[in-house]
Amino acid sequence: MPRYSTPAPAPHYLALIRTGLGLTQEQLAGALGVSRHLVTKIEAGQRVLPASAGIILAWLSQALPPPGPPAPLPPLSPEQATMLHTRASAVAYETQLLLRRLERGQARAQRALAWLRAVPALRAALPAADGERQHLWLAATTAEAEQALEGEGSPALHRLLEARLAGLRAEAAALAGYLKE
Repeated sequence: MPRYSTPAPAPHYLALIRTGLGLTQEQLAGALGVSRHLVTKIEAGQRVLPASAGIILAWLSQALPPPGPPAPLPPLSPEQATMLHTRASAVAYETQLLLRRLERGQARAQRALAWLRAVPALRAALPAADGERQHLWLAATTAEAEQALEGEGSPALHRLLEARLAGLRAEAAALAGYLKE
């Protein structure tokens, strides 16, 4: 049996006017001379606007922007551009730190994994003479390798660092685009 979805309700005219003018419910309520609670109820379709507020609403609706895409943002002031440049520098620095941390952790993990792959063959070929000392050394070195995979060598930590790097790279790209404007 096919399922039919119901269309989302259209925004209330009061909400359209409010958002078109960039007002909060509190600000619109102040202009209309009603409570914010009443504006909320009207926008939810639970109450109607008092007739006395109609003139103010008509006055406000005259200032609505024309339909279509939003107007482009104004150009950046020198102070705003400096702020973006500062953040871009910080992002570049954070990216370099994370890259070095990730590279160190990945190298540590590779060494640990190489050791752990070699352990079974070494155990199988453990020399009989002085075997106890070599067995203890194998156990200690294996424990160090396993610890490395729990700390900076952890695959989970690497994925988290890669996610942070992806976020920083996206931020850097966005900032570079804004600074080209």
